[in-house]
This record gives sequence, C-alpha cells and structure tokens, in this order.
Amino acid sequence: MMNASHNFRFIERDYWYHKALCDTDHLLPGQIDAMLDEAHSHYADYTFKFYDDGSVIIIDNDTNNRIKPRELTGAVYDFYVRKRIYLIKYNLMEKQLQYA
Repeated sequence: MMNASHNFRFIERDYWYHKALCDTDHLLPGQIDAMLDEAHSHYADYTFKFYDDGSVIIIDNDTNNRIKPRELTGAVYDFYVRKRIYLIKYNLMEKQLQYA
C-alpha cells in the first residue's frame, strides 16, 4: 500500500509579509516589501512532505538538500509544528469517522 503524503511549501518572506500586512493598518504593501528587503538577505523556502505514517521530508528549495526537523527555527519551525498538529488531528478525526 502506498503511503499518502500531504505537501506544503513554506516561503518565509511570504509568511512575514502576510503577518505584517495583517498586523498593521499603518504600512502599505510597498513599505512592507521594502522593510523585508532590508531586513534579511536570505529567507527560507522549504517544501514539506508529511506522510500518513508520521514521517516527514523537508527539502530546501534553494539547495535541494534535505533538512531535519531539529534544524528548523523561528517561523519555519512554527509552520512545521502547526501543520504537524493539524495533520494529527485530521488523521484522528478520519479514524473516528471510519470506525464510528
């Protein structure tokens, strides 16, 4: 049986842009872009493959290298944890409905 995966892409710059846009009424999109361009020279761009058996593969889209979950920090780690919790809850709900 094939192990299904749930694929997500996390682009850190987009995360910070959206957060700034939602958290303030005082900055225009162009101002946010300018701040982000000045703040960092590199933002993470990862693809996450979460498998139904609980395993995960994380690929750095810039280098095509695999990343271990313990290497994640900041916003990327937050994204990973939130998706992991969401998928565990979703899997439990599916099983409850299947066996109810």
